[in-house]
Amino acid sequence: MPKKTEYLVTRYAKDATPVKEWRVPKSVNLHLLLERLICRDLDDDALISSCLRSNASRFHDPFQIIDMREEHRREQARDALRADPETEDPIGVYNRAWSAKIPIGKTLLIAGVDYEFFVREVDE
Repeated sequence: MPKKTEYLVTRYAKDATPVKEWRVPKSVNLHLLLERLICRDLDDDALISSCLRSNASRFHDPFQIIDMREEHRREQARDALRADPETEDPIGVYNRAWSAKIPIGKTLLIAGVDYEFFVREVDE
């Protein structure tokens, strides 16, 4: 029976100590979850200002969600090509490595005003 996995969302303080952890099912919308976690700590003025169109180009986005999954897939694909540089099917090797599962424990998303939320996939 394959191991079940879930997401671990960790919030860190400015001194890099964990403040709180949430274990959430893989069916959750990660972007929405992170936005709601971040909004809990924003004051009303900062939240409203971030949503005004007039401030779109000059206001700091409080969500700052950085998706690292594409970068991990790109690294996997490059490593697969480096491991077999003489392959006759480089596109196939690249595509198979790209679509392979990202290893458990790697950071998938980083979010927050000070980049204090980190999302990883972990075993249940």
